[in-house]
Amino acid sequence: MNTPKQLKGFTLIELMIVVAVVGVLAAIAIPSYQEYIRRSQRAEARAEVLRAEGWLERFYTENNRFSNNAANNANTTFSGIFMGVPAGGTVRYTISLTILDAGAGYTITAAPTTTGSMNGDACGSYTKTNTGALSFTGTGSRCLK
Repeated sequence: MNTPKQLKGFTLIELMIVVAVVGVLAAIAIPSYQEYIRRSQRAEARAEVLRAEGWLERFYTENNRFSNNAANNANTTFSGIFMGVPAGGTVRYTISLTILDAGAGYTITAAPTTTGSMNGDACGSYTKTNTGALSFTGTGSRCLK
């Protein structure tokens, strides 16, 4: 008497259920991961703005002004040190300095690049002024966290 062999493997239904579960998990996990990456890149930009602020305040302590020219309207040394975030690789934010009030005030801005991964980010640009105010231009709800 010949008995048929037991076939081993997955049925088509079992395979389709696995594909559906993986698809649902990917639909949830990928956007969450992307937002996590954006949040870390925002934090990196804010940290660079704070580092630039510390450097500029030390410069003011040594020179009694924020600018390094007679017209009190620019600081070329700052521009050479703080150009973009991150310092190497693909730049996601550009750092700029605006000297105000004839050299007595400033605004440091970290603006997302138009071609980088932060283009169109809900938080927009970060700014820090000599009064200590840190703000953002976007409409995001968790931009300063």
